[in-house]
Amino acid sequence: MLRHVWEFVRKPRYNPYSNINPRLKFRIFLNVLGWNFVFGIGLVILLEGLSHLLGINIGAHKADDLFQKYSAITIFFLMVLIAPVTEEFIFRGPLVFFKRSHYFPWVYYFSCLLFGLVHLGNFENAYDLLWLAPFMVAPQVVMGFFLGYLRVRLGLHYAIFMHMAHNGILFLLISSAEIL
Repeated sequence: MLRHVWEFVRKPRYNPYSNINPRLKFRIFLNVLGWNFVFGIGLVILLEGLSHLLGINIGAHKADDLFQKYSAITIFFLMVLIAPVTEEFIFRGPLVFFKRSHYFPWVYYFSCLLFGLVHLGNFENAYDLLWLAPFMVAPQVVMGFFLGYLRVRLGLHYAIFMHMAHNGILFLLISSAEIL
């Protein structure tokens, strides 16, 4: 599966899968979600190691503030329902308008990069450390690649579901850490 995603990222084309059964779609979805976490966690560990090695404080993540200001239900609603739907319509939705355009690869890459850059605001000291921005948002850019793949191959709703599942897992991890 990772090879299929890699080939897509290398040469993106709007070429949805057709006539595949729901069970296979679900397997593809789970596989892509899993690889997204593998790469995302690896990049977060790399960022943490780099910031520690260089003695840089990237500051607290904005999620910490959310859990102190709002109830868990409110955060769940925002993080797991509203944000994924809104962001997928904004960043992956428009890809359909370029499906027959030779600009599709550029639009795809731009949507992934913009998706990452929007998440720069999640870091407390982000704007003081712009030179570190590529590392700070690398997990989101990579996630954009995976979400774009699902959007094109299986449909926008699969990208939304993956984004929801990703944020839902993070919500569970963060909220359980807040309790401890």
